[in-house]
Amino acid sequence: MSFRRHPFPEVLDNLLSQIAGGVAGEEHPFPSPGTVAAPFRHGLQRPPVAELVSVYGSRDAQPRLFRRDKDYKLLPDQQTVEWLEGAELPDPGTLISISYFPASAQPVLTDLQTGSVIRTLSESIGLEIARLYAQLEAVYQAGFVDTATGSSLDNVVALLGVERVEGGRAQGEVEFRRVEGTRGAISIPAGTRVMTADGNVEYATVTSVSLSDGQSVIRAIARDLEANDPLPADALTVLPVPIAGIATVTNPAPTAIATESETDEDLRERAKNFLHGSERATLGALRQAVARQQITADVEEDPARPGTVKITPHAEAMPPELQERLLRAIEDARPAGVRVELVGFQPPAKVDLELRLTTKKGLTEPDLLAAQRAVREKVEDYFRKLPAKDPGSVNQIVGLVLSVPQVDNVRIVSATVGNASVLDLANGQLAIGGTPTVLGELYIADPNLPTRVSAVVTFPQGTVPPPDQVRIGADLANAFADLNRQNEQGTGGTIVLSYDDLLQLVTGGTRPFKLRLAVTLQSGVTQILEKAGDQYDLTAFERLGLAGVDLQEEPADG
Repeated sequence: MSFRRHPFPEVLDNLLSQIAGGVAGEEHPFPSPGTVAAPFRHGLQRPPVAELVSVYGSRDAQPRLFRRDKDYKLLPDQQTVEWLEGAELPDPGTLISISYFPASAQPVLTDLQTGSVIRTLSESIGLEIARLYAQLEAVYQAGFVDTATGSSLDNVVALLGVERVEGGRAQGEVEFRRVEGTRGAISIPAGTRVMTADGNVEYATVTSVSLSDGQSVIRAIARDLEANDPLPADALTVLPVPIAGIATVTNPAPTAIATESETDEDLRERAKNFLHGSERATLGALRQAVARQQITADVEEDPARPGTVKITPHAEAMPPELQERLLRAIEDARPAGVRVELVGFQPPAKVDLELRLTTKKGLTEPDLLAAQRAVREKVEDYFRKLPAKDPGSVNQIVGLVLSVPQVDNVRIVSATVGNASVLDLANGQLAIGGTPTVLGELYIADPNLPTRVSAVVTFPQGTVPPPDQVRIGADLANAFADLNRQNEQGTGGTIVLSYDDLLQLVTGGTRPFKLRLAVTLQSGVTQILEKAGDQYDLTAFERLGLAGVDLQEEPADG
């Protein structure tokens, strides 16, 4: 249904035409049924017509009085109204109102001049009727997102579960960064949600922004959807619903309290984007509600019990806080009349992955470290976005790694779940389909960037002669070089850095020295070797490098 406001001149014309025995506001669709091209014509219902009074309609969604002999004319048959060439035509699909006097009209009242009793009464009544039309127009427009304002707009968007962000809530900039190597424009609509890592605080962007082709970073204003305290920098780091082509999101600076409430324009845009991209009361809506809590799950209809949906989260544990948040999100998205059961939780299998990189020659250590960090982020992001129970793609992983500029080549040495290999090179897949999986340990070996080993030798005070720091360093370096040669082939079994062997090397088996080794991976993880039986297992192609030898004198007892 559409509505058109009737302005005061139209209402008055209709009243006076009716009083004088004419036809008031005879409605015709524009264009007439079956008419697809000019000339557009309308046959009047009470011919012959002595005089046309007015033709009103809509143009550009506004009331319009069309012009006689410029926009339309009465044909000589005294029955048909025709629109002229070059006329300002009504909006297609709307109704026009034609008032006219038929030749057979026999008016009882004829004194319609300005100032007459009939004219004065008609003007008073017409003014009130026109006011009612104006009020009805406001009521009609208050029912649509595009035209509602103020509290009326609040009521309309409330049907979608959207609320105006009031003043006094935190606001700040969020930064979206493109996935390296991708092309094309990326649209980030208003209302895009960004959360903290624990999922307790959620912001929404205020306006739509778009990354143009070649642009890597863009920022948008986002507001807190609830009355939480402002957040520190780099707190908003999670996109509950991933956007294709966006690698990371964060808030570069702390958020702050905003004094102004969300404007009608911003609220309208956010609600329309929510409407275009949302699912409600469907299995997809339930899956999205679970995904917003940063976990994956099986969301399946129970064939044995129609009207029941079973949800099995894929998680290592289900703390009470997470379970409560998940149940609340499920309830908000649950279709009416459908029972949803949360069936415990299923820990996902962990995929341990080993990669061997070939990086460009001549790179400095900071550049090599940056390359490993970028590779790690890309692989972790790939597994984070991989749909549950889908097989992994070897080609996609290799492509992501090779998109790092410092990397010339990469080899997937192994991919295991537990002790079982899932590397299926023949089909180009990681055979993990059918079960929920997550990335476990990620080992990255780069011959240009060895794993650093620091040694601390402790000896009793007054030992003569004291430990020879240069000799110890040389012996350890030679031992590491021998292990590196053995590990270069990558096919001779696991190569082990043994604490017992190195202690024997340092002390010669007779001197009362203590040894402590710190093996620091490029990921920052450090493993300590300091007692008999300790060992470090090298991954294929991993190289060791001596970071240094420190001597520490131990005070004598007593």
